[in-house]
Amino acid sequence: DDLMESDDDEEQKVKEESDQGAGPGDEMEEEDDSDKKPAAAVSSSAMDDSNGETSSPSSHRFLDNSSLRNHLKLIREHIATAERKRGTAGAGTSAAGTRDKELEEENHHLVVQSNKHLATLAEEMARAHGELAKLYNPKFPELEELLPNFLQYKNAVRIIGNEMDLTKVNDELNEILTSNQIITISVAGSTTSGRPLSPEEMKKVDAAATYMEQILEVQKELMAFVENSMESLCPSICALIGPSTAAKLLGLTGGLHELTKIPSCNLQVIGQVKHNSESRAGLSGISLKQHVGLLGEADLVKSLPRQYQKKALKVVAAKLALCARFDFVNVDTGKARSASTGLKFKQELLEKFEKWQEPDKAPVLKALPKPDLEVKKRRGGRRMRRWKERFEETAMMKQANTRAFSAQQGEYGDDAMGITMGLLDTADSGGAIRKVGEKRKMRQANTKASRKRAMQMAQQAKNKDGLASSVVFTQTTGMELVNPEANKERVKAANAKWFKDNAGFQSSLPKKGT
Repeated sequence: DDLMESDDDEEQKVKEESDQGAGPGDEMEEEDDSDKKPAAAVSSSAMDDSNGETSSPSSHRFLDNSSLRNHLKLIREHIATAERKRGTAGAGTSAAGTRDKELEEENHHLVVQSNKHLATLAEEMARAHGELAKLYNPKFPELEELLPNFLQYKNAVRIIGNEMDLTKVNDELNEILTSNQIITISVAGSTTSGRPLSPEEMKKVDAAATYMEQILEVQKELMAFVENSMESLCPSICALIGPSTAAKLLGLTGGLHELTKIPSCNLQVIGQVKHNSESRAGLSGISLKQHVGLLGEADLVKSLPRQYQKKALKVVAAKLALCARFDFVNVDTGKARSASTGLKFKQELLEKFEKWQEPDKAPVLKALPKPDLEVKKRRGGRRMRRWKERFEETAMMKQANTRAFSAQQGEYGDDAMGITMGLLDTADSGGAIRKVGEKRKMRQANTKASRKRAMQMAQQAKNKDGLASSVVFTQTTGMELVNPEANKERVKAANAKWFKDNAGFQSSLPKKGT
């Protein structure tokens, strides 16, 4: 906290001096210091001055912030001081040790401030991308959904420009995009509702794209400084996932203290680029890594086969959360920073990953245990007697296992092979199986029909000469003898009444008076 307050005081003094002493001489000094700056960072102010009429005066750009400029200046001075110190190494005085400690504290504070600026620059990049998309939407409104990545969108805008026929720029697009993306963009460009931009609109689009490039240059400079300082700030994190990935994570989260507050489940997706159906060019999302952020780029995760990467990402994220807290405690309490925890966790993870990839062991054929031929003594008692009764041989089984002396039973082959029933099959020897047929009475229904049927069956049983008939004569039933010829005459007489040759027409109505 003291370092933070002292550095804020220094920045405030530098700002006041720059505001008070702004003149031709100061501008020349800034130009002399600009030799150490990147080209894009130097041209940021020039771009704002030259294109002041294109950008709205109300728009606030973070690159114009004096705090960021002063921070970049301090970083360059710190890097130059460290290089001079390495060039003059060898003077082993106490003053040199004190100066080394001061440089280390200053480096730590600059890294913390750089992480905060990187987080702000990420938000500024998103705002600049939105401004560029707003300016370029009249020309190609579908491009923003097809390319959700900021860098790809900016590069595609640079290449396409004001060209309406996208087939002419396919070769240039092939250097930054995949073939599926190029095909989708070409199809969308042929059916787009956009129009060519005017020169003034194209000038604004170029200015917005240039501003995004300047943000990228500043991000690269801060990221390079943080990567070089990661080993001293958080050695355990660097030992686990590498300095490059650690610098990107700290830049997105805003510092080591903020990183310790994030749970491991959220560490997996930090820095993730979300895709939609348009950005996937209508293809399946199976090939894309779902729920994977910057941590998926760590060598510890990428070294594994694809089927183990998602499982390894969860384990690495859990260990990263522990390493972040370990490093923060050492920094906060002023203890010596060590990479022992990160190296220990990394070794444990490597051993675990090796076990994951080991082939399954073949089943081992174990020998059967040695049989225990001795009969164990059992205690007596009611329980034991009941247990013996359950498995005791019954009297019937005893007879089946006993055979009569000098007596053949059944066929010779079965008797010789012992396939017999023993004493159970001999009634003379008191066997349990008896061959006496059991007489069972059948229950008969006592109804009128059943009695009639029984009487008929009894009558049939008595008449066995073959001359008996099954016809039964009772008081209500009898036999009628019919003459078939007489029946024919009766039918003929009935038909002659109506169908006779001289019958004529007769009415079927009843006669009057009858």
